[in-house]
Amino acid sequence: MVRIRRTPKVVVAVVGQAAMVALQVLLQEDAAVTGSWMTRLIPLAPMLLGMYMVWRLFLNPYVSFGQDRLRVNNIFTHYLVPYHLITALEGRSALTLVVSGYGRLPVAALDAAPLTGKAKRDAVAQELLRRRAAGAPRAGHGFEKRSTLGLPEWLGPIACLACFLVGGFASALAH
Repeated sequence: MVRIRRTPKVVVAVVGQAAMVALQVLLQEDAAVTGSWMTRLIPLAPMLLGMYMVWRLFLNPYVSFGQDRLRVNNIFTHYLVPYHLITALEGRSALTLVVSGYGRLPVAALDAAPLTGKAKRDAVAQELLRRRAAGAPRAGHGFEKRSTLGLPEWLGPIACLACFLVGGFASALAH
């Protein structure tokens, strides 16, 4: 399955994460010269949280076409939508699905992005309309909604909290 995202979001995410890693290297080198390993954990925690948030907001949302269902992976929710349940598509620059019996479903991967135009949104909408026209209900392939903070999502905030706590306690004990 091909994952469809807005290209500028991916570029912003990769550049943002690279900048955070570069800043962290500079902070760690400075802390290595002047402090101990315990004081190095405190600046590491916000960087881990920042990288997690960049991943969650920019790289995690995507849309992919399955054989009989559309997979919409939003920031904290995953949807599997059978093509035959999609009754309408809304939005001028963003994409919102109207799903029969489930209401409106925003697509975070194709949210409003004024700099990129509507080309990708329109291409996805056209493909959805084509698949909806050809789609037929299949047993066991209904609408699914899952909210998630599973692995590795929970790992980022837990690692940040651990670095703050260990670094804070260690530096308090050292002085």
